[in-house]
Amino acid sequence: MLVRRILYVHHGKGIGGAPLSLLYLIRGLDRTRYEPTVLCLHESEAADLFRNAGIETVVESSLHDFSHTNVLWYPWWQAPKLFLRAVQSLPTYLRARRFLRNGDYDAVHLNTSTLTAVGMAAHDEGLRVVWHVREPLQRGYSGLRRAIIRRIIDRYADLILPICHYDAAQLHPSPKIHVVYNFIDFSQFDADLDGETVRRELNIDNEQQVITMLGGVNPIKGTREFVDAALRVHPDHPDAVFLIAGPLPDDSCRNRINGMRVYRESVFSRLPQMQSDFIRFIGVRNDIPQILAASDILCFPSTVPHFARPVIEASAMGVAVIASDLGGPRELLRHGETGLLVPPSEPAALAEAIRHLIGDPASKREMGRRGIAFARKHFDAEKNIATVIGLYDQLFGDDSRLQQRDN
Repeated sequence: MLVRRILYVHHGKGIGGAPLSLLYLIRGLDRTRYEPTVLCLHESEAADLFRNAGIETVVESSLHDFSHTNVLWYPWWQAPKLFLRAVQSLPTYLRARRFLRNGDYDAVHLNTSTLTAVGMAAHDEGLRVVWHVREPLQRGYSGLRRAIIRRIIDRYADLILPICHYDAAQLHPSPKIHVVYNFIDFSQFDADLDGETVRRELNIDNEQQVITMLGGVNPIKGTREFVDAALRVHPDHPDAVFLIAGPLPDDSCRNRINGMRVYRESVFSRLPQMQSDFIRFIGVRNDIPQILAASDILCFPSTVPHFARPVIEASAMGVAVIASDLGGPRELLRHGETGLLVPPSEPAALAEAIRHLIGDPASKREMGRRGIAFARKHFDAEKNIATVIGLYDQLFGDDSRLQQRDN
């Protein structure tokens, strides 16, 4: 049987939307036709995620990516790091070519726009290149870096997969572009899940409204805006509980340099001196479906445009959503039908939307019900994986380089 060997390259360390979406995709492959290997750039939680799922996983820490996205880029005050990343591009390209030459792969599937050197190496080794674009490109100061990355993706990719139309709009128009929304596993994010266990753990009564934010303490996630909104809502709804799940920046040197420690302190400085427990930082959790099941409202107050996995996860579980009216989130919900869009970086508007949903439980339930239908139509893992595999089939349909292999 003809089997295509695909090398999936993942750049990040932590568990988030990118590695989870890649994991779902690989799980959905027909192993009689596609044989996956994952290459991680770091020995990390992400690498363990793939290993624990029984997927062949290798780590090559000598390879580097070059990030220039709304999520992570190098402004002027990080000029030394920018210079280092630029210098690393050539050795990364050469090492990637050597690695690929010894691997007998048919295609390389890049899990982010930031893997430019690896994508160029794969193309120059004569492999098919599938390029997932999971984040908007940052314009920067002059637009030069963005222009270079757009050009590289357009020239070296055979198939380009943005995860939303906003991300696609950042690229050169091309017939190689096919938007496939990030997807979720409805067997995990099940609207029938019971949130009682989480409420008991956190000592929250069934009558209390729970408003949740996923993403930890991070400026692009809008943690400060969420806390400011909670402080505005609390006098009118003193029983409401606001949960912040996700990482809390520590006092490491890295967080001192990149400003995350200062941001953390700016968030904490807003909390009342005599703090009750209505705003709770619950840290990194591995039970997000259960957290959402215990929630009445999900907030995604992002300050920069990007795909919002918490929005689609909450919608899949019938939880009403409030999100920033930015590229990414505005594709993932229908304002007034499956949730509410509010102006970004405006805590007063976010607070008003929260008050509205708390005060109108019938509307909140209806938004949740419609959210489930919307999520099943657009973000179902089985359907979207089938779309990607169909694109694989088209990509390999005329590939004479493939060899017959034993399954």
